[in-house]
Amino acid sequence: MTIKAIRMPKWGLAMEEGTIIEWLKSIGDDVAEGDDLIDIETTKITNTLQATNSGRLVRILAGEDEVMPVGALIGVLVEGKASEDDIDAFIAASPVAVVEEDEGEETASLALQTVEARGKRINVGLAGSGPAIVLLHGFSGDLNNWMFTIEDLKGVARVIAPDLPGHGASEKAVGDGTLATMAGDVAAVLDDLGVADAVVAGHSLGGAIAMQLALDRPDLVSRLALVCPAGLPGGTLSDEFLSAIVTAEKARDVKKALQLLVRDPDTVSRDMVDGVVRMLRLDGAQAALGLLRERMLEGSDMAALRARLGELPETTLIASHNDAIVGAPDTAALPPGWSVHWLDEAGHLPQLEAASRVGALLRELI
Repeated sequence: MTIKAIRMPKWGLAMEEGTIIEWLKSIGDDVAEGDDLIDIETTKITNTLQATNSGRLVRILAGEDEVMPVGALIGVLVEGKASEDDIDAFIAASPVAVVEEDEGEETASLALQTVEARGKRINVGLAGSGPAIVLLHGFSGDLNNWMFTIEDLKGVARVIAPDLPGHGASEKAVGDGTLATMAGDVAAVLDDLGVADAVVAGHSLGGAIAMQLALDRPDLVSRLALVCPAGLPGGTLSDEFLSAIVTAEKARDVKKALQLLVRDPDTVSRDMVDGVVRMLRLDGAQAALGLLRERMLEGSDMAALRARLGELPETTLIASHNDAIVGAPDTAALPPGWSVHWLDEAGHLPQLEAASRVGALLRELI
C-alpha cells in the first residue's frame, strides 16, 4: 500500500496560489503517471496538472473555484489498498503547504540583468547553476513565455533566458531584422556572460534564431531543442497572427491574436494579454515587430536555413499537429538523427500548454 499526495504545483517563479477550475478525474478513477488530472488557473495562465504518480484517486480536498496555496494538499492517490483510517491519518499528518525551496538566494528566484550586446541593451533572466541552457522565445513574446520551464530547470541547470531585441524589456532596435543579426545579438549576450557549449532551446522565431546561432557560432551550441520552430520543411507561417500583433490597437485585438497560439482559447489569461499590450505601447516596439514580420514573410532567411539543416548539432524537435502558427513540419524531410516529439495536446505554445512534458524533454538534454 502506498498513499500519495497531489499538491498545488508551482508553475513559474512568481506563482503563490492557484484556482481549481476542474478535476478531470473522479473519485475512484484509476490514474496513470502523465494523465491529465486538474485544470488550474494562475494569474499568468490556465494549465493542466498532469499526474506524477499512478494510483486510484480516493480523495479530492479542493473543489472547483477553490483557491489553494502552492504546495497545498489537494488530492490523494492510493496504490494498492488503504483503509479510510489510513487515508485520514495521511491527510492529518500532511502539512498545510509544502514548497520545495532551492538552496541559496540565486536559485530561489529569477535574477534580471541588463547586458550590452553590440550596442543594444538586452534584458536577460538568469536562474540556477550548472550546465547552461539558453531559452529563446518567439515573435512578440518575452522571457516569461518560459516561466514554467525556468522553474522546472533552475534546479539542474544554469538557465539563461533573454528578451530578444525588439521584445520585452530589451532595446527595440533589431537592425535589419535578419536571422543572422538576431543570432549575432544572442551570441554577444552569451559571450558577455561567459556561456559556451550550451543547450539552446528556441520557440517559433526563437527556434529559427537558435538554428542560425548554431550555424554561425557552433562553439556556443552543443545541442538544439526546437519548440514549434519557424522555418522547417513543410511548415507554414500564419500572417493572420503576425499582422494581428503588429496592428493591434486594443487589448481585445491582442487577446484574439494570442488565442491563435493555443489549442484551448481559455489558456490565454488577462495577465498574458496585459503583458503584450504593455510591450506594444513601448516606443519602437510595433515598428520592430513589423520589420521582423516582413523578414519572416519574405522568406529568404528561412530558405537558407532549410538548406543547411544537415549542419546542425544534435537536435530535438518538439512540435504539434495542432499548431496554427507554423504548422506541422514534414519530418520525412528532416536530417536523419533528429529526435521528434509530438505534443498534440498543445497548439503553438507547448511550453505553456504541456509544460511538464516540455520540461522533462529539456531536462534529458542537460
